[in-house]
This record gives sequence, structure tokens and C-alpha cells, in this order.
Amino acid sequence: MKVLEQKNENNQEVFKVELEKAETETALEAAYGHLVKEVKIDGFRTGKAPREVLERHVGKDAIFDQAMKDSLPDLIDNMLIENKIRAYATPQVRVTSKDPVIFEATVPLPPEITLGDYNAIKMKPNPIDIQDKAVDEILENAQHQISEWEPTGVPAEMKDMVVMDIESDIEGAPYVVEKDANFQLMPGWRFPVPGFAEALVGIKNEEERDFTLKMPETFPDAAKAGKDVHFKIKILDIRREKLPELNDEFANKVSPGSGGIEKLRDAVKGDLQLRAQETENKAFEDRVIDSLVEQSQIKYPPLLVDSEVDRLIQEYVDRLRNTSKDEEEFKSVLKMSSEEKLRESFRPQAEQRVKRNLVISKLIEAENVNADDSEVDLQIAAITADAGTKLPEQMTYLNKPENRDTLRWWVRTNKARKLLVQKAQSE
Repeated sequence: MKVLEQKNENNQEVFKVELEKAETETALEAAYGHLVKEVKIDGFRTGKAPREVLERHVGKDAIFDQAMKDSLPDLIDNMLIENKIRAYATPQVRVTSKDPVIFEATVPLPPEITLGDYNAIKMKPNPIDIQDKAVDEILENAQHQISEWEPTGVPAEMKDMVVMDIESDIEGAPYVVEKDANFQLMPGWRFPVPGFAEALVGIKNEEERDFTLKMPETFPDAAKAGKDVHFKIKILDIRREKLPELNDEFANKVSPGSGGIEKLRDAVKGDLQLRAQETENKAFEDRVIDSLVEQSQIKYPPLLVDSEVDRLIQEYVDRLRNTSKDEEEFKSVLKMSSEEKLRESFRPQAEQRVKRNLVISKLIEAENVNADDSEVDLQIAAITADAGTKLPEQMTYLNKPENRDTLRWWVRTNKARKLLVQKAQSE
């Protein structure tokens, strides 16, 4: 292995390295030995196909990629040891040539942090004031949940519920076809097409109506975007919501044992107060840490931000998948933003996360914040509280040394954050 170029920039050590032919061949042979045991090839027992046969079956690129994946981490570790360089996080590696093998390794170095005067940070959390309007909104939602829908005998108005048979098509291809469908007329509702609810205002019971609406040009499915949608509707019933009165009977129905409407209002207000206080406490903690970030001098490798962007995107994708009604909706919404745009939008948040984590890490060092085994044990107990029959399995996993170290760091981090908040609120 020969280092062709080495430079230090932005708290990162960047290497350009060429592998010797013997190193490349050793890596390829090891990759062949790895893959030949996993790939089934007709005419050969598992693990016995010659290398040239495997190459024809999976392709030379597959063997090369496996070779780089398996060999480069150890080769880079050895290179860093030889150069007495400590990587702060996993290096980023990019192969730029296959013959000869040349790769670039960007190695993040330890950040340089000079903390500001955290003892001088003084601020208070914002007071929490729950307005009666917020309580009214909660109770109104509860009214809607137990309301009854009664036939009206009059033409449909906004917010009415219509029961209908619906047929629709786009250029002859069926779009929404459903019998006895319940549809509430809500202003601005965009399903199945913007303007659909408005087109049904004034319709009468048992009336049939044909109309055409245009699909938005921005509709995720390009094959349908901008196309005319023809609807044929038959109304089977029109119903209007009847809300229950806000009285003691209502209170005991939505919250048995509440003690009446006034006590229910107090309970709702108390719950809102508690949740708002939790939200403000977290926001206040972030404001205090951000104040320390602003006062501190922080130099860090850009790769830390790239890794944080990756985590934020994965969190976004997971949330999107969990909130999508099906895989088709998930994919269509995901396609609305390119990866480049997502990375750009998440970058400011990622940068702030990195800075917050770094100043807290430095504060842990400055204040010698520790966590003993009993505190780690308490965290494990909390995590496994609902484990049930899986308790032994989870306990074994969490008590592995590397996982206990992770939990210990989490405890130390939380203690440092709380310490900073306490100092900010002290006189």
C-alpha cells in the first residue's frame, strides 16, 4: 500500500492511496472465498465453483466490490496506526480507480472545542398559560367523536356527510369506484380531486350528477397529473352531525368517573398544562445549549454533519412510512423530494445537532460528569420494564459491555444537559 497524497484540512486527514497488486489479489481471493459459499451455481457443490465461473455468474464488479468492502477497513486501520492518527469517527472511503486500485480516505479528526463561559449563561423558561380556548378545542373534538349523524332531508351543505355510489375514470381507466361510500364535504379537501367536495354542495338525496374535474399538475402520479377526471355520482343519503351538549352527562360519557363537566374541564386543562410544560422544558434546554454553542469556538470535521444528515433523512423516511396508508402512498410522497433537496433541507438542523453534541461532550469533560454502574442498571431496568417473556434476552443484550458503555454515555449526557440548565436558572 502506497500513500500517493496526504493533506490535512477542516479537521480531516485526506489520503490518496494505491494498493499493491499483491494486496489487491489477496483481497479479491478473499472475496471469492466469501461469495462462493453464498452463491448457488448449477453443476457445482456450494463453495466449490472455480473463481472464473463465479466471475461469470455474479460479475467481476461484484467480486471487486466485496473485496473492497472486506479489506479496506483493516487496511485503513493499519495505515492510521502507522501514521499515528486517531479517527474520531468512521472514515469515508471512495475508490477512484480499479486498475491499479486507488482510493481516497477522508478521516475525521477529533474536534477542537473551546467552551464559552457556561456559568455566565442566565435565562428562564417561558411561563405556561393554558387558555380556555385550548380546553374548548379538546372538548369539541370529544363532541365530534361521540356525535350522531342524522338524515337531513335537505340539499347537502359543507360539513354534511353524503352516502353515495361513485364511479370515476381518467381517459376511460377506472379511478375511484365505490358503493355506499361515506364522504364528508370539507372545504379545501383534495381527495379524490380538489374541488370534489365543492361540486357536491347543493346536491339532493337520490339525485344523480355527472361532472368533470381536473387533476392537479403536481399530482405525484405523473400518468394522472393534469388529466380530466369524469365523475358519476348517485346520492343515497345526506346526514348532518348532531353534537351532544357540554354537560355532566357528556362528561361522564367521554370520561367515566370524571365528576361532571367542570371537573372534566379542569382535568383537561391540567393535562394540557403538563404536556405544554414538558415541551417547554425541552425547548428551554435546547435554548440554553444553543447559547453555549454561540459562545464557544468549535472546529469539527464536515463528515460529522454528513452522518447526521443521513440519520435525519432515515428518521424522516421512517416517519413517512409509518404515517402512509400504504406502500404506494409512501413511494409517491417520497418521490416528491430528491435526495439532494432533502440533504439540503436537513443540513442546518444537522449542523446544530452536531454542535450541541460537541459542546455537551466538552462540558462532560470539563465538569467531570460520570455515571456509575447503578445508574446504568436503572436505565436498563426502565428499558426492560415491559419486556415480559423477552426480559432475559433483552437483559443479556443490554448488559453487553459495548451497550452498557452506550447507556453510560447517554446517562452522562443527560446529567450534563440538566447541569447546564440548572446553572442557567440559578441566581
